[in-house]
Amino acid sequence: MTVLLLFLLFTMLLVLGVPVAFSMGLSAAGILILGGSVPLMVLPQRFFSSLDSFPLMAIPLFILAGNLMNVSGITNAIVRCASSMVGHVRGGLGQVNILTSVMFSGISGSAAADVAAVGSMLLPAMKKEGYRPEHAVVITAASAILGPIIPPSLLMVLYGAMTGLSIGTLFLAGILPGLTIAAFLMGWVWWNADRIGGTRHAWAGFPAIGQSLVRALPALVLPVLIIGGIQSGIFTATEAGILAVVYALIFGAVTRQLDLQNALRLTRDAALSTSAILIILGGAALFAWIIAREGFPAQLAQALQALTGSRYVALALIIAALLVLGMFVETISALILVTPMLAPIAGVYGLDPIHFAVVVVISVLLGSITPPVAIILILACRIGEVPYAATLRPFLPYFAIIVAGLLVIAFVPAVTLFLPRELGGYGQ
Repeated sequence: MTVLLLFLLFTMLLVLGVPVAFSMGLSAAGILILGGSVPLMVLPQRFFSSLDSFPLMAIPLFILAGNLMNVSGITNAIVRCASSMVGHVRGGLGQVNILTSVMFSGISGSAAADVAAVGSMLLPAMKKEGYRPEHAVVITAASAILGPIIPPSLLMVLYGAMTGLSIGTLFLAGILPGLTIAAFLMGWVWWNADRIGGTRHAWAGFPAIGQSLVRALPALVLPVLIIGGIQSGIFTATEAGILAVVYALIFGAVTRQLDLQNALRLTRDAALSTSAILIILGGAALFAWIIAREGFPAQLAQALQALTGSRYVALALIIAALLVLGMFVETISALILVTPMLAPIAGVYGLDPIHFAVVVVISVLLGSITPPVAIILILACRIGEVPYAATLRPFLPYFAIIVAGLLVIAFVPAVTLFLPRELGGYGQ
């Protein structure tokens, strides 16, 4: 009954337009006030203790490193590299768009940063070459969700900090799933090239590809340094964030694209972005504490077991529920909200926690491009100057393609666990 009342208060506050973080915190406070058995002093204590986590310090560092690298001109080098490699393939700049997102994911860790950087460069070029604007926008938005899957990923950092799972292992686990979804998208663009519009470029040749790879090498090396350092035990995820920032500062200084004024502005932006995330996390901690106190995760697991004994059916039901949730709740908020409730279910059904984490992250991520909220799709529409309504119909097949990739990832655990086992010694 308490949990039901908690969710009713939460829903009511959301309907009234209260931000998600405050809705979660205020609904938890309301339950304590109504119950009267727990002093309200517990709320600020729980709020701040949830943020007292060393791994969470990696979030502002990775955000700042991505911003610094982008301003330092690395996006241009990545686009040129991707263009030389796949610009001649059927689908042309559509293929370049997806491959650029794959490469850019290694420095951003954020879908919003990906769509802003890649979209601002490629959307005008795609329209100029004759691509249908609504398709160009949808391709950009769909490929942008690779940012939080391929490491370094802010969502993986959050999930690891909340559950105690190794962030380095989660980073490794996200590589092949991200590439799988990218391959599905590139396959659809190849198949649908005649409808998308545009033209193929001439093949650049091996010398040009080699030169473009060298120019893009600073971006391609960074994720290798981060994952390699974490997995080898040289540094933690937070210390890897520091390395990424220093690396980005040095790169900006060498290319002379970064000055002190820009660095300070980007530091402020990273601090503001992190503050928003931490406020959500603090509010969710209060919400999750009430849920855990009432034993709701165990009750949810029991209800699922009563409904089905199959881990695959349970996983399919969880994916469906997360897809619906993501349609109405912002990605980070949704992930923070569901993680305390869903993480225990992996153990009940014998699902590998790392594999389960990747499936949950991708499922929640899909909401960022799914109407009605569709934050990433809306951002791409603004950059591409395309009406939001015009993208809804072209979006459907891309959504189906990504869901198909998600189902492969969900029901073939080897896609997620191969690299953690082979390179990280996971489970050995």
